[in-house]
Amino acid sequence: MAAKLFPLPANKGDRARRKLLMAALEKFAAKGYDSASIREIADAAGQNVASIAYYFGSKKKLYIALLEGIGGHLREVFAASAGEMLARLDGGTLESAEAVSGLQQMMRTMIGLQFRGGDFDKVRQIMIHEQTAPSDCYPILYEGMLRPLHERFTRLLAIARGEDPEQPEVILRAHALFGQAISFTWARPTIVRRLGVRQLDDSHLGSITALIDEHIDLICNSHSVSPR
Repeated sequence: MAAKLFPLPANKGDRARRKLLMAALEKFAAKGYDSASIREIADAAGQNVASIAYYFGSKKKLYIALLEGIGGHLREVFAASAGEMLARLDGGTLESAEAVSGLQQMMRTMIGLQFRGGDFDKVRQIMIHEQTAPSDCYPILYEGMLRPLHERFTRLLAIARGEDPEQPEVILRAHALFGQAISFTWARPTIVRRLGVRQLDDSHLGSITALIDEHIDLICNSHSVSPR
């Protein structure tokens, strides 16, 4: 598994910068970019307000640094879990059956992240804020993490089905698969209540990933298409 989000550095100045990033993660997750103030971020970090200007320049630049850090961390997570497969995908040597396995691996990684809790709960909240009410900084998140992830997922699906990854219906189908992960993570309170449990545990995670593996297999193998 990849390193922790914003690992603790040795340098004192870098540690102060990390405290601000972690406080920003907490406050932006709880309140959104517009509502979180630099004062409450500084207070939560145990720093003075001027430290934000010193280390980042502005609230917006602090938020950009946070989004870039999140994007970099998630790229490391996917590289650690499926690096060899992604390298073959980028090199154009992936076969159809391998693409199906790659899709399943990426979905397992996505769902596994959501079940980790801790800091990733805050990351998820920031993503929800940016999906429901995008800030001016949304392009940072999109270009740095969401678009590359979506494009790779779409390419895997296209290889598995023998289709063109640039076709709108293929992009939409890939997005629909993404929605399955979201339904079990961002909409978690609904399924928790429907199951009559207090929270989802590892047994639920196993059932969910097996179900999505099955759906991917059906989508990729129960059809007749010709390569374009």
